[in-house]
Amino acid sequence: MGRQNKQYPEDFKTVFGVSTMGLTQLFANSLITGTLMIYITDYSGIYTGFAGKAAQIAALMLLLGRVWDAVNDPILGFLMDRAPRTKWGKFKPFMLIFTPVTAILSIALFNIPAGFPDFAKIVMLYVVYFLFDTGFTLLPMLPLTQSLSTEANVRAKLTAWPRVIGLFMAMATSGFMAIAIALGKDGVTPNIGLAVVLFIVPLTILSMTGIALIKEGKHNADEEPVALKDIKALIKTNRPLWIYLLASLFGGFSWTFIFAAQIYYLKYAFGAENFGQQSGLFGLLTIGSILLGTFASQWVMKIKGVTPGKGFLISWAVAVLPLAILWVINLAGPITNIALFYPLMFMALMGIGMSYVPGRLLSMECMDYSKETIGKSMEGTVSSLQLFTEKLQAAIASAVTGLILVAVGYDAARYQDATTIPTELFSGLGLVIFAIPAVLALIAAAIMLFYPLLKQSDREAMYSDIEQRKINPVTPAPNSAD
Repeated sequence: MGRQNKQYPEDFKTVFGVSTMGLTQLFANSLITGTLMIYITDYSGIYTGFAGKAAQIAALMLLLGRVWDAVNDPILGFLMDRAPRTKWGKFKPFMLIFTPVTAILSIALFNIPAGFPDFAKIVMLYVVYFLFDTGFTLLPMLPLTQSLSTEANVRAKLTAWPRVIGLFMAMATSGFMAIAIALGKDGVTPNIGLAVVLFIVPLTILSMTGIALIKEGKHNADEEPVALKDIKALIKTNRPLWIYLLASLFGGFSWTFIFAAQIYYLKYAFGAENFGQQSGLFGLLTIGSILLGTFASQWVMKIKGVTPGKGFLISWAVAVLPLAILWVINLAGPITNIALFYPLMFMALMGIGMSYVPGRLLSMECMDYSKETIGKSMEGTVSSLQLFTEKLQAAIASAVTGLILVAVGYDAARYQDATTIPTELFSGLGLVIFAIPAVLALIAAAIMLFYPLLKQSDREAMYSDIEQRKINPVTPAPNSAD
């Protein structure tokens, strides 16, 4: 007899669905982190000829976006927790609605009409960005995954496969800027808007197919509706969540700072004429390093006594040294030696890539901790807080890059043909792409030392208590815990 088909949620339909449902979100997020700033400063036509003006507009937009997130993300998370459970589940309908909505908005964000006056361009840019940012919060991928199983090994598999599929997708899109340049009229100026359309449409179709295949789990279906008092209880009792979010905030900044600044570093350190080639090469290097990091993290997680918390700590520790070395070298001037730059970046990005699987497991672990302490998983609220940290990272990294460009009077038209780029530009970019990520990765590792479920014995005690509650239910007292 042949091998038996695996049962839900490890069956092919569910694994394929979980692995593909976030492709639109993944690609859109990478555009915001790595391409939006250079699109606004170099190719949107906003304030052309006014040095640093477009960078100011972009930096302000990203910072205001985080103020908006601080207001709306907890509210939207609470509303998702309060949403009724339909025949498709609680979280799946949000994915079905807002995946195509964010896809359309991401296309609009990179297709600001060239004929608009500057003020109209800025208004459209801000409106579309804020709508996209709001829709992004309403994509509860993590709660949907968390609903499928309570077993750590199953969750690890359901978390790792989306990462692997996402990396293969990234391999296909690693030459995004090179393709955008090829689509341009002169072979030098990229047609970013058309390239976004060509990528986002098929990815959205694939994402929608994946969402449709997933059958949302029901192991939290017996929970009582979430109330406002539960938010207070979550804040008071869920120490693992706040420690993890803080560590994730600092660690995630390492990733976003690198990707916010690398596109400018590649363009001017290796020459504007080699920009397409170098961006494609960096994309392939990123994919390879993260893919290796993903498999390495799974190997680390199998070591006896290594919990998700310890795996997360180890990953950021690995990233520190190569980033510190690159920063020291950059002090003497831009790193133009490919044989030096790319291997060290590979090592750093591999360390960062190792954080993904344990990080996702930690988020679901914090939901489980909430279920133990207050009797409700609060998946939407926890997920929205996680998304807030990710959006905060992307925006601040891009904003800091923008501020550096403002400080040096960045003018894309002038720098394009310049034979000598100001040393201040590379000093500033070196801080953003090397020094700051190294420091932040070190801080993330240090914070994780205080995570309450770092030891295997503490995790086992928590899950044992949850199982006992299922056998002998007790009435939770959310307002009595400190």
